[in-house]
Amino acid sequence: MLSIARQTLRARWASFAGVFVALALGACLLATTGLTIASTVSEGRPPRWYTGAAVVVTGNQTVSITVDEGDGERYTSSARTRRPQQLPASSADRLAALPGAAVVVDRSVPVDVDGVARDAHPWSSAGLHPYTFLAGVAPAGDDQVVLAAPTARHPGDVVEAWTPLGRRTWTVTGVVTGPPAVYLTDPAAAVLAGGRVDAIAVNGVTAAQVRDAVGPGPAVLTGDRRAQAEPDPDGDLLAVAASLLGTTAGVAVFVSVFVVAGTFAFAVAQRRRELALLRAAGATPRQVRRLVLGESLIVGVVAGAAGCAAGTLVAPPFAAWLAGAGFAPAGFTARFILWPLLAAFGVSLLVALTGAAVAARRAGRVRPIEALREASVDRRVMTAGRWVFGVLFLGGAAVLLALVPGLGGEAIALVLLDAQLAITGIALLAPVVAPRLAWLVGRILVPGVAGALARDNARSGVRRTASTVAPILVTVGIAAATFAATATLWDAEERASAARVTAPALALPAGSAGIADPGTGVPTAQSVVYVRTDDYPEEFDAMYTGPGVDRVLRLPTRSGTVTDLTGTDTVVAGAGVARSAGWRTGGTAQLWLDDATPVRLRVVAVLAPSIDLDQTVLLPWALRAAHAPRTGADAVYLTEPAASSASPVSAVSTVVGSRTVTAADYFRERNAEQRRLNHLALIAVLGMALVYTSIAIANTLIMSIGARSRDLAVLRLGGGTPRQVLTMIGAEAVLVGVTGVLLAGAVTAGMLAGLRAGLVNLVPDPRTVVPWTPILLIAAACVAITFVASVLPAALALRTPPGQLSSVRE
Repeated sequence: MLSIARQTLRARWASFAGVFVALALGACLLATTGLTIASTVSEGRPPRWYTGAAVVVTGNQTVSITVDEGDGERYTSSARTRRPQQLPASSADRLAALPGAAVVVDRSVPVDVDGVARDAHPWSSAGLHPYTFLAGVAPAGDDQVVLAAPTARHPGDVVEAWTPLGRRTWTVTGVVTGPPAVYLTDPAAAVLAGGRVDAIAVNGVTAAQVRDAVGPGPAVLTGDRRAQAEPDPDGDLLAVAASLLGTTAGVAVFVSVFVVAGTFAFAVAQRRRELALLRAAGATPRQVRRLVLGESLIVGVVAGAAGCAAGTLVAPPFAAWLAGAGFAPAGFTARFILWPLLAAFGVSLLVALTGAAVAARRAGRVRPIEALREASVDRRVMTAGRWVFGVLFLGGAAVLLALVPGLGGEAIALVLLDAQLAITGIALLAPVVAPRLAWLVGRILVPGVAGALARDNARSGVRRTASTVAPILVTVGIAAATFAATATLWDAEERASAARVTAPALALPAGSAGIADPGTGVPTAQSVVYVRTDDYPEEFDAMYTGPGVDRVLRLPTRSGTVTDLTGTDTVVAGAGVARSAGWRTGGTAQLWLDDATPVRLRVVAVLAPSIDLDQTVLLPWALRAAHAPRTGADAVYLTEPAASSASPVSAVSTVVGSRTVTAADYFRERNAEQRRLNHLALIAVLGMALVYTSIAIANTLIMSIGARSRDLAVLRLGGGTPRQVLTMIGAEAVLVGVTGVLLAGAVTAGMLAGLRAGLVNLVPDPRTVVPWTPILLIAAACVAITFVASVLPAALALRTPPGQLSSVRE
């Protein structure tokens, strides 16, 4: 059957052009994302700061949970925390006592010098990596500093710095090459760090000796593992890039299967008489199925190879775009790695075979008698499977939508799933819904003879209409639901957070060092904690807060009181965290701080359900001082109004080293960068889906022109001019395109209704926010693609004389 499949492909290459393009594009996207994801892996990255240290000791940075399932079965779940634990001060003394050991204690403290964020280190740590003096000498006093190039400062210059201890004035004594840093004398760095030890570099002894000296807790690192002791500012960006690429790859696989399956199904439907002739000539159903699968195998192999070759060319500029857009660190690039290309080729081949599987099954059931059909009429487009699964998906969407209002904050995430279920259900039932809706839309939008013909064609060409509406529904539906749900949730969270604030204004730090002296306000700092849920350490948001938080924030509680959040052994849990971890007021909460330190805290209150604090815990400010790096507050909620002022922002006491903003501005600024990245990510993913939609629509409509040649000839022989025929074709295309958009709009409206119902108990006066511009642009693009893909092939077909056109084979 492979030889017949090759001959079929040569004879009907135009019918498989869309499948080839879809598979090649999918392979290219998978190869591009695979190469880029593989390039984001930072394991094995050589150290930059500790290149001159044979061994580096740092605190534990792993949270592990071991579960005993009985019968000797045990498994461990681990999570890497954001920071390592603080090393005991005695560790340096024990290591220094080893014969021949050379020990350097390293500390890292964020500071802002001339408005530029840098980490301050002791001068002794400069010898841990290569450096040379460009000018000046080492610092000798506590008010002296050495800066790493590039810098506009010179020895003798006086610089202003904001530190966790407040404003400082330093004199520059030297400028050196090497990693970005600010170097102080060792005693000055120790004071600035509050005695905290971040890492200890050791030379002259073996790793085993170091491990014996420090004990089992700290991590002893050698080789490239020394990089784990260094701050990795690119790590979060690489994680964001990998997440975006994974989502894009997933959408690419799903949409490509959808396109390939639809295209093969439409091709088989058009070739029923040809397949029936094969059956009449003696071919068995199994041979017919093998023919269709053989065609998909050949197309998949060629398209997969072409797509992988293109991916190697596209990956480097794509990685550069990620870096330029802020999804990846500056200078990030994609490297050539073999296994992502092999994986992309394999997935492309699997997509081809999977997409053709249903079509092959239907092809095997073609009866020999169908070779005698004279007319090409759509029959039994709706199979039992489409009815059953279509109704099930729509029923599941309806049930989920009805449950959303009663499930609280956790149900909001289910709204997008509800939209996907509804889209899938309507796509399966498109042969029933789309032609009738297109006819109804035509009665309203397109009057006249051309409109009547367009309506009738859309209603009678069930398979063609459904195959065109489905990809439009998927693309516009996912775009509208995602954009609208994301915008609505962001708006709800920001408004809920701002409405919670009762303080007249907030003070924000001018730089990364934070606010050292909060004055009479209530300091806060954002962090994370790790809580055991379902035998896994799950990360939750945390907010350290100073005394009096109940005076600056409305914190309705389900039980307990927030005023008991004092000392270093208490916690207030959001409703979602308490539900996931099984915490109750008065009970004990076991968790890990963001430096992997395990703590047992008393739950003094559980907050009422909310959209902004449901997955958050509140921790006392005194607990932060013992475990967090030496930084100031992220924000200070001001409490004392000035004697007289007309502005709510200026009518508060000022905090040194800060700027004052309103609550609405604070939450808007805090989320601005994340919103920008999310918006770009949505555009990237949905733009890719739009490309697939274009392929699906164009391929379906171009393939259908051959079957409609006789209809076009009849219209021409009946007196219709080419312009009138094209007007009818264009009107039909617009009707079908608008039908797909309307169905997507109905799904989105239902999703937003469920989302609003879910937000009523979480947000005062929730609003529905719809970003009309990107949604309407995507919808217009789909309608325009449908119009062009219909009119252009028809115009080319009409160049053939009507008599000759009427004899064109199906």
